[in-house]
Amino acid sequence: MRATWTSAALAAMTATSLSAGETPVDYGRTLFGRSSESVTFGPYVRFEAGRAATGLDDANWVPPGAGDPRVFFSAGDDDNAFVAAAIGFDWMNGFRGDVGLVSAGEIDATGPWSYTAPAVPGPHADITAASVRTTALMGSVYYSPLEQRGVNSRIQPYLVAGLGFARNQMSDWTRTNAAAPDPVRSFAGKSSVDLAYSIGMGVEVQVTRAGQHPVLVDLSWRYYDFGNAEGSTTPLTGGQPPREALNVDRNDSVISLGVRVPLKRY
Repeated sequence: MRATWTSAALAAMTATSLSAGETPVDYGRTLFGRSSESVTFGPYVRFEAGRAATGLDDANWVPPGAGDPRVFFSAGDDDNAFVAAAIGFDWMNGFRGDVGLVSAGEIDATGPWSYTAPAVPGPHADITAASVRTTALMGSVYYSPLEQRGVNSRIQPYLVAGLGFARNQMSDWTRTNAAAPDPVRSFAGKSSVDLAYSIGMGVEVQVTRAGQHPVLVDLSWRYYDFGNAEGSTTPLTGGQPPREALNVDRNDSVISLGVRVPLKRY
């Protein structure tokens, strides 16, 4: 299902981009009329909300025993809410940039064990309680090729890349192994900061008429890598701490709708 709506959204953006670019002779002619874009030069604010297909990769921990192997888990992927707000500057020459706050929401990080390194026969513990919540501060640069060519259109496809820092908060986490002397053990959560990056593309449409204060709406797809989230090794129920706590790598594939409003009127 996630693949279906992601593919449909990307196809829509591609079709709109091609239509907007069909002006080989008269660059002033656009889908919305001749030279229809208002001046957007200067500072702006941007808000977006959407849905993220979240993946948790390389979920693993190392139990307390000196001879225990690293245990990997099949942490489930899921859809999740996504919101962001940013302030930036539009040079109106094909480039703009902003700095924003991102909330990627909370994702369940439980799952059964799948394999060990080195390989050791099971059974091994499953992760039966854990979640990861992520927020990020990210700077993004946008490139609009038609605008750079001087196409003054209300429809502007763009590419985007971002770099910043993510705060990943792992909740208290629990491992369960019915064959162990202590079948259920829980450990404290922890917050950590890791490098984050993003790449994507989108289509922005100016919904106001020329001469009015511009308001722009966009549909975008972005891939985010938020780095590593790791719990604590502090036991909540007694016993020895693990040699390494539960940790996962988080990434999100986001389809979102955004609104951008320039702060100056020309």
